[in-house]
Amino acid sequence: MLRPFDYRRPASLEEACDLLATLPAAVVLAGGTDLLVKIRDGKQRVASVVDIKGVRGLERVRRDGDELVIGALATVTDLLQCDDALAEPGLALLVDAGRVFGCEEIRHRATICGNVAHASPGAEYGSPMVVLEARCVIHGPGGERTISIGDFYRGPNRSALDAGEILVALRVPIPPPSARSAYLRRSRVRGMDLAALNLALLVLDAERPARREVRLAMGAVAGTPIRAPAVEELLSATPITGALLAQAQSALSAGINPRPTSLRATPEYKRAMVAHLLEAGLERLLVPFPEEGPP
Repeated sequence: MLRPFDYRRPASLEEACDLLATLPAAVVLAGGTDLLVKIRDGKQRVASVVDIKGVRGLERVRRDGDELVIGALATVTDLLQCDDALAEPGLALLVDAGRVFGCEEIRHRATICGNVAHASPGAEYGSPMVVLEARCVIHGPGGERTISIGDFYRGPNRSALDAGEILVALRVPIPPPSARSAYLRRSRVRGMDLAALNLALLVLDAERPARREVRLAMGAVAGTPIRAPAVEELLSATPITGALLAQAQSALSAGINPRPTSLRATPEYKRAMVAHLLEAGLERLLVPFPEEGPP
């Protein structure tokens, strides 16, 4: 049962930001698949809900030059039906994440910006946006600003959004055609469950080892989605042999420090699984794999 709250449905972005800045304990409602569950379960108490689904000008999903723009009202289903996303190998990880996101009904309602804005360490779209180096477009009482996705995350369930601000869009650089990407996760059960951990992998210039750049990001292994720069450097600009993979896996596992109080997996399991997911992702993206011989 939901506790009573004040409900507002503004028609403009300026009105929405003003309500969020002035109403007591106000929160944004877009898809509501996370917020309403928290309110129902007593995990979040709110006095005012500002429903932005009627706000004019909040776009869905579109291509803008070499970027994919994901607006505040874009649902997971919108992305899964976007030809611009489906056609790009470098954006396959966004599609992978969408296909394991909840169930079909949830995908029709849940928004991608909302998934990012809640700043859950294991959110499906956290690590993919980090590895793609997306930019966050934020609108508030002081106007509009754009920050990197890395600067957006401040800690578990904490973001850079100030009072009255809304994440209105994610601007995602589209990798070149030579890129390959994948999103992998592990959960406690098959079917609809939050990820116990996840890994997003992007390989630029995938077929040219000497020029290759490997990026990876992990979710639910720290307070925010994180990159692994030392492992990325180790795997880039060289053929990935069995010995190099083992070295990278060891460094990746040693470089994370999952909290022992996690409800979904032990630290030992997460350290073992990030190594496994790295191998599984590279095996999917690189053929042949492992690679032996000169670049």
